[in-house]
Amino acid sequence: SLDDEELARFARLKAWRGGIAREHNLPAYVVFNDATLAEMAQLVPESLDALALINGVGAKKLESYGAAFLEVI
Repeated sequence: SLDDEELARFARLKAWRGGIAREHNLPAYVVFNDATLAEMAQLVPESLDALALINGVGAKKLESYGAAFLEVI
């Protein structure tokens, strides 16, 4: 479960994910699923290396979305 700050971060990540999904004509879960976003919201990775340790963040997604997600976080 997420605290208030983490919920706010999760909401920002979901909004950003939705924009990327629309831009690429993909379902949002294909970009990152909710569990991955929740883990990002809790752990607040500060580097691509830290982001890569989160479940659901593979090399391709890290390359495609990693830097932008770090800005959102």
